[in-house]
Amino acid sequence: MITVIQATNRPDSNSEFVSRQIDELLKKNSNEEIGHISMTDMPPEILAASSYEAEHIPEALQHMQDQYMIPASRFIWLLPEYNGSFPGVLKLFIDAVSVRKYDETFRHKKSMLIGIATGRAGNLRGMDHLSGILIHMKSIVYPRLLPISRVNELMDEEGRINHGPTLRTLEDHLKGFIAF
Repeated sequence: MITVIQATNRPDSNSEFVSRQIDELLKKNSNEEIGHISMTDMPPEILAASSYEAEHIPEALQHMQDQYMIPASRFIWLLPEYNGSFPGVLKLFIDAVSVRKYDETFRHKKSMLIGIATGRAGNLRGMDHLSGILIHMKSIVYPRLLPISRVNELMDEEGRINHGPTLRTLEDHLKGFIAF
């Protein structure tokens, strides 16, 4: 299973639209089951201090972990740029799921990072930040980071990337990760 993780809880975000397009591209180019986690689905209870105790992790979060994280052999992390990094809700999610079944969730699983930004750097810093965290958690990070810059200029009215060179690069990147 490949699980796509969309890293912002902002509704109708560019990264949510791109993550759905990635789901479609994966279904077209891979025979693996595709899972999808969006930070928009995070239960508000993860903010409680008790979430750092395995027996108090919210049921909705346990379900996401059991259905989409533990069975996955690979993750695609879609990271919008927030203040020179990635959204804090993603770090909170990682911290919360690491309390329960840490090794089963992260150890030796492959991770690919895609940065999304309306600016020109494609969230390179955020991808570097998350790479360090994932390596610490014993995940294997795909060595090709993919920054997608000025994403708002590459999308059509329906929120789909329609810029030919960017779309070809994204498909090539996904094919490389599938073979990794």
